[in-house]
Amino acid sequence: MFYRLLHRINIKKIRRYLFLTGALLIVFVIIFETQVSPFEQKCIQKQAKTISNRIINQSVLKVLKKLDYNYDDLAKVNYSNNGEVNAITTNSYNINRIKTKSMLKIQQKLDIQKYYNFDLPIGAFTQLTILNNSGPNVTVNFKLTGSVNCKIKNKFQSAGINQTIHRIYLVVVAKITVLSPSYTSEKVYKTNYEVAQTVIIGNIPSTFANVNK
Repeated sequence: MFYRLLHRINIKKIRRYLFLTGALLIVFVIIFETQVSPFEQKCIQKQAKTISNRIINQSVLKVLKKLDYNYDDLAKVNYSNNGEVNAITTNSYNINRIKTKSMLKIQQKLDIQKYYNFDLPIGAFTQLTILNNSGPNVTVNFKLTGSVNCKIKNKFQSAGINQTIHRIYLVVVAKITVLSPSYTSEKVYKTNYEVAQTVIIGNIPSTFANVNK
């Protein structure tokens, strides 16, 4: 009789323990979803932006350095017999080389789909300043993939009487997808790189052949 009573008490204790454990687990999941997960996503976004910009910058600068084009390699100012500007033409072959090689260089690095990781102190997940650097580190992993598009942009800016600065830009638009075990997002990064510039003497005509291609 005594052992049966003791057995019933133990079962009640076990059930109570399991109930409390389950309740604590549910509370933990809710806290994680409402506090920890958004903070982790914010940190991943920040790291992904830094790495994406570094990949794009390094790729484009390597291409531009290797091609080593100046303004005369990309555009030509045509003058009339009386010295007036009548057209500006661009070298389509060289322009396309800049766009194509830049896209390929960036895309190659994105296609690797390398895993990146960074460490966060577990105290940082509390988002309390006093605990930011407390506790062991938690490693967060993610990888990047995406697509890239490049185009050429021309800008004309007045530089004084009868003078105009012509700048040629490479515009890189990268659609980057961030993938992690708990988070997926897509961001678009747009960056302009000045490829060449010159000062044009004379009035600039309103239309140019191939200038915006």
